[in-house]
Amino acid sequence: MRNRKITLLGPEGTNISIFFLFLVFNFISWFTLFTLSVDINLDFSNILIRQIIFSLISISVFFLLTYISIETILRFTDIIFIITVLALLLLFTTEPRLGVRRWFDLGLIDLQPSEFAKVILILFVAKYLSEKKFNFFILAGLILTVMLIVNQPDLGTGIIITSVLVSMLFVTNIRLRYFLLIFLILIFSFFVFLEVGIINENQLDRVNNFFQEEEVDFQQSQSRLSISSGGFFGQYFQENQVNKVFVPVETTDFIFSAYAYNFGFIGVFFLLLLWVIFFIRLTQILNISSSEFDKYVITGFIVLLAIQIIINISTVIGLVPNTGLPFPLLSLGGSSMVSIAFVFGITNRIFIENNLVI
Repeated sequence: MRNRKITLLGPEGTNISIFFLFLVFNFISWFTLFTLSVDINLDFSNILIRQIIFSLISISVFFLLTYISIETILRFTDIIFIITVLALLLLFTTEPRLGVRRWFDLGLIDLQPSEFAKVILILFVAKYLSEKKFNFFILAGLILTVMLIVNQPDLGTGIIITSVLVSMLFVTNIRLRYFLLIFLILIFSFFVFLEVGIINENQLDRVNNFFQEEEVDFQQSQSRLSISSGGFFGQYFQENQVNKVFVPVETTDFIFSAYAYNFGFIGVFFLLLLWVIFFIRLTQILNISSSEFDKYVITGFIVLLAIQIIINISTVIGLVPNTGLPFPLLSLGGSSMVSIAFVFGITNRIFIENNLVI
């Protein structure tokens, strides 16, 4: 690997467009939370400043990863995967919060291991697929990890991780028996989870209520009203604003409704266009890189972010039951933001090693 000069943006070859998009997404999150703090009288210092601190940590993670070679990441992937599984196990020793065990209370911040597990599992699977060492033992470890996440309970994250892993296997020449095995295990696990209560009645009720026309989810109903109130240009820059409707958890899972209310169709189009540009940039690696590891990782990242965005928007507008998934780099939350910084940082490093500068 050739030595690279150090520049203001990191090692020589740092991809400017990836870094720029990362900064823009962070700024959009700040501005959206600022408008929310004004709209619903939130504590400005407790919301926006927290997110800015998370962003600064995320930017630091992004730059740190630009100095770490993919070879080094590969070397430590197994250890990080084991630490992740242990962290997910330790969650069951914590006190439930709102009926779930998803966070470690570290005082000033909460740490959510499942957010980092999304990225780490992609790296772990990509390593063994690229080395042609994927086997039943690796598959068993992945299934165990997903089961630990679903048991928190966090069914939405479990579904996303499963979808990502299946998509990564799909793009390989892996034998059909693995797909059949995964399919049978998923069906079997679903009924086991129902029997032992891992998938609880509350989760099933949310799905049942969604398909019953007389049962309308309050959050989704309010969210649709908020989005429709935004109109074409949004309400933030209007002199005579339409009254803001109350939407629960609007700083986290339903922040897209607040964004659409304030910035309208134009703002939504701009935000999604930026993500499309990012995905297009990622696909360049699939066409240029000779590294199978790079291709598997990028495939996993694209599917992870695309599915999470699609599910979040679908939930907010009422197309699917409430899943509790955040919108990447928009929702309030340190673990989610830092984990996505890993995606952007590793992506940038892959671009550097493939000499894709702009």
